Amino acid sequence: MAASCEEAILSHLSTSPEATITDTYPWAETNKLDHNTVVGAVKSLSGDNYVTSKELTTSFYTLSKEGKDVVSNGSQEIIVLSAIIEAGENGISMPDLQSKVGKSTSKIGMGNCMKNKWAKKNGANLVAAVSLDDVSDDTRAMLKQLEEAGGDTSSIADKDANALKRRKLVTLVKRVSYSVIRGGEYAPKRVKKAADLTKEMLDSGAWKSTTFKEYNFLTLGEKVGGGYLHPLLKVRAEFRKILMQMGFQEMPTNKWVESSFWNFDSLFQPQSHPARDAHDTFFIKKPAETVSVP
Repeated sequence: MAASCEEAILSHLSTSPEATITDTYPWAETNKLDHNTVVGAVKSLSGDNYVTSKELTTSFYTLSKEGKDVVSNGSQEIIVLSAIIEAGENGISMPDLQSKVGKSTSKIGMGNCMKNKWAKKNGANLVAAVSLDDVSDDTRAMLKQLEEAGGDTSSIADKDANALKRRKLVTLVKRVSYSVIRGGEYAPKRVKKAADLTKEMLDSGAWKSTTFKEYNFLTLGEKVGGGYLHPLLKVRAEFRKILMQMGFQEMPTNKWVESSFWNFDSLFQPQSHPARDAHDTFFIKKPAETVSVP
């Protein structure tokens, strides 16, 4: 699909040096191509300077499902007002109204009817304060106007558009498309540039006529991450920090041989403690005993 889009773009631009694609979106619809695929092809061709593109941003409104229902059946307030009028002079109760027009429609429609003073309460019932001839369905009219204008933002006042958006009847959509002209390396047919020099190219001599991609020797490589401390080393470092803050000093224990007195006796360790055994403590033969206590 992408290859066919590239061919279609290059073919369109081949008609004349001044040929251009004014907007890729309508162009894609005319040629029955997916616009996202066309955009991808334009970016790919721009990377090799086959074409030059300029971004275009278009904003427009689209009607939600509820908005389309309003265009077809009228706004909720008109539907509710019609139901109240049909009920007669005594009006209609809320449960009956919800049963007649639906819970969601009754909730929205009743609120707008009361706000516009189209209806009023008479005890537990709602009664009409106006007739259908006295009101107009402005919401439906605005949505129809937008639909006929293709969602053009200038076809409706900002105040009205904001009111429709608050009711979630319309959504503002921003579409990105591109205008496209020939680039510095334009050719009617795209030739993929080779990224590497292969043995086969050297053997056949094809490297002489092959177009290679340019190398960027100034590009920085990815940063090399450092190692991480083992959890036990983290704990040991935390203990060391605490002891140093308490006033203890480190000594070069790798160069000292300590007596059993300081290792065990001064710590009140029993003679039968397993730590005193040879498999848990290294003992030396010379000197075999400590004759003085520092």
